Amino acid sequence: MALDAYANLKDEIIDWSHRDDLDLKIDDFIDLAESEMYAPSDGDPLQLRGMETLAAFSTSTTDRFVALPTGYQSSRKLRIAITSGPSVEIFYRTPSQLEVYPDGDEGLPRFFTITDQIEMDRVSDQVYSGEIQYYQEFTALSSSNTTNIVLTNHPTIYLWGAMWALYIHTNEDVEAEIMYARFMKAIQGANNKDNLGRYGPAPVMRTEGAIP
Repeated sequence: MALDAYANLKDEIIDWSHRDDLDLKIDDFIDLAESEMYAPSDGDPLQLRGMETLAAFSTSTTDRFVALPTGYQSSRKLRIAITSGPSVEIFYRTPSQLEVYPDGDEGLPRFFTITDQIEMDRVSDQVYSGEIQYYQEFTALSSSNTTNIVLTNHPTIYLWGAMWALYIHTNEDVEAEIMYARFMKAIQGANNKDNLGRYGPAPVMRTEGAIP
């Protein structure tokens, strides 16, 4: 059976687990796999080119904050448009690194951080139009949304992730550990494949002369 749709994925999870008493929990296992693939406790998150998107925003002259776009996972780039010239990139700082200008020192933001919203380093001296390039989570699988790019191109991510959640539920720790390792390996493989498509293979470095 092809892992090409939500119903088929559920059937495969039951088949691979060799259990038919957990069919009412399969939806939960898939939901847990989706949550873990974007914010794993041990490993890199899933970040595919198909997840990249752009969202426009405007700064405020009364506070430093901008709401996060829908489905936000992580940012790649943030830029602010300047009327008299090209757009300016605003650079990321961790929350502890961000130095905030005091009230009365308004201007063009230069740095930002992410908490539960986008936080600039200063209040804007005027309303600026901006654009954030970010990774957006895919719409979760369900009976009404039966597939997405992850399931279509990397079905083992869903299969191993759901199997990990199933074995956590049944208190089978060894099997859960094995499935989690497969889950993380599948995510890493998907990320690597997408990075290769983005940048191409690394150039071959050649050294002239004798090697000491």
